[in-house]
Amino acid sequence: MAEINLMPPEEVGRMFARLGELKLDVSGIKRKFLGCPYGEDSAQVLDIYLPNEGGGPFPVVLFAHGGGWSGGARNDTQLVTFIGGVNRGYAVVSLDYRLIPNIRYPANLFDIKSAMRWIAENSRTYLLDPDRVALTGSSAGAHLVMMAAFTQGQPAFEESPRGPSCVVRAVIEQFGPTDFLKFHPHYDESGYPRAQSPDRGSALDALLGVDANLVPNLVRFINPIDNVHPGIPPVLIQHGRYDPIIPYQQALELHDKIIAIAGADKSELDLSEEFLHADPGYTYDESQHRIFDFLDRNL
Repeated sequence: MAEINLMPPEEVGRMFARLGELKLDVSGIKRKFLGCPYGEDSAQVLDIYLPNEGGGPFPVVLFAHGGGWSGGARNDTQLVTFIGGVNRGYAVVSLDYRLIPNIRYPANLFDIKSAMRWIAENSRTYLLDPDRVALTGSSAGAHLVMMAAFTQGQPAFEESPRGPSCVVRAVIEQFGPTDFLKFHPHYDESGYPRAQSPDRGSALDALLGVDANLVPNLVRFINPIDNVHPGIPPVLIQHGRYDPIIPYQQALELHDKIIAIAGADKSELDLSEEFLHADPGYTYDESQHRIFDFLDRNL
């Protein structure tokens, strides 16, 4: 077995602390609707931010936060990366979803689908265009939006399919997991630092409520890479080579799989040599240009 290169806990803490140093300032957004319920659970709420001018309907950037499926919030600093969309003619919608241990997958995936139906049903009220929607997310949120986009129209991945829903035209996934059972083999291969030892229980175990290694076939229904098909929307994949939470090969292999199955025009890979997990660098001008250029071309 390859030598395990563990990142010291204090370095992991400093990595996440950098994201906390950002500030989400929405005071200049005149039209916003906060805490809109899209389901019966208190966690099923979303915020809508509209451009200050114009009558719409506005294309929608729907954002799902990260936090290991157990934390994070719709209005924390993770949204800084995408909130600037309101200045570019987009409606930015950020949602909370139910968290583990209160639920197990696929309940949180169902929440993304429910929010999409709510947007479609209430689109006229909030000046939203449900036919031009981009699903975006970071880390755990990236996983959920990939699964939501890749399983559009598949009843098995809907809790209660009914009525209209959004049409997903694009996906932006930032440092999300794509093939859960390969995490540690990928770190073994690269030798790069990882934040968690292989002998510890994983977030995936908590998400499924079972030791994932005992049910590898079940994991295929949670792996984005196993749900790629020719009809998926274009995907922008952003990841850091030295990410200690999700190995960079997850991004490479998803990119290659999408090209092989859906075509070269369906995947763009933005692999940073500098950014770590949940890195504030994704809010910098170069990354912002990459994000909104992709959205402009696909929405």
